[in-house]
Amino acid sequence: MMPVRASTFAATVSLALAACSQAGEEQSADDFANRVGANGQATGPSQAEVEAQAAQPNAPAAQIPSGADPKQLERLGDIGMVDLGTRQGGCTFQELGREILYTSGNDQSGKGVVRIGGELITVDASGGLSAIRAGTTFSTQGVSISVAPTAGNEARRAANMVVTDSAGTTQSYSGDWICG
Repeated sequence: MMPVRASTFAATVSLALAACSQAGEEQSADDFANRVGANGQATGPSQAEVEAQAAQPNAPAAQIPSGADPKQLERLGDIGMVDLGTRQGGCTFQELGREILYTSGNDQSGKGVVRIGGELITVDASGGLSAIRAGTTFSTQGVSISVAPTAGNEARRAANMVVTDSAGTTQSYSGDWICG
């Protein structure tokens, strides 16, 4: 009886392995993107956006440009000339794959940078790095930005951000609060 069971077991294993190794339906790139959750919603900048931002300044402006809507945050791009002070860590708000707020903090205070009307604008926050990670409000003349991440200690959390102009009008953004 043993040889029959062994041969039955071997046949069953062979069939199972053959079933696992058979090629399934071919999957298009769109099908794969939808399956993994990258269905075009979290794309990086287009080539046109990259080229347009290459000519934008990478040093902060003194104020929000005249005529610019402070609630319409743009992709940051190059922020190489922005001094955010002593950095012990920070967070980035990312909406649909584009960074629109970058922050830095230490034990006492925090700073951030946004792009409005093509210009980099620095914003300040009190409370330091722990407040930044938990979600806080950044502000400068003409705009305040409140970040509210979901609870937890993960490096990447879902978050909502509300930008308020000096008239009290708001614009909401949903994305990820990524801290390191």
